[in-house]
Amino acid sequence: FAPAAAATTPKPCALVTVNDASTVLHATASKGKPRVMRPYDVCVFSAGKKSLTVKIRAVANKADFEKSAQKSAPPVFPFPGVDESAYSAGGGTVLLVWKDGVEIVFSFTGASPVIQTQKDLATAVVARLNH
Repeated sequence: FAPAAAATTPKPCALVTVNDASTVLHATASKGKPRVMRPYDVCVFSAGKKSLTVKIRAVANKADFEKSAQKSAPPVFPFPGVDESAYSAGGGTVLLVWKDGVEIVFSFTGASPVIQTQKDLATAVVARLNH
C-alpha cells in the first residue's frame, strides 16, 4: 500500500455523480454523503432502501489490488472491459476497480444493476480519475 499517495487520492463524492447513482439504483438518488472508514474515503448515495457505496483508497500496485480483491466475498471473478483491472464479487453486489494506484470499490445494496450498467459506471469514474 502507498500511504503517501493517500493525500492525492480523489474523493469518491467528486467522482460519482447523483445521475450515476440514480442510474445504477433505478431511482432518484440523494446527494452523496461523505464518510471516512479508514483506509477508505467513502461516499454513500441512497434512494429509499437502495444504496450505492463508493470506497476509494490508494493501492500502490496492481498485484496488491488483485490479491486484496481475491479476498472479497465470493464468488470473485475478473470483470473485463473496465480499464486496467476489475473484479466482480459477492454475486455481483460488489465491483472492484484499480487504476493508476487507486482502488475503487462499488457496493450495491437493494439493487442489482446489470453488468453493462456496472461497466458504464466504472468506466465513467475511471475516466474522471484521469482528469
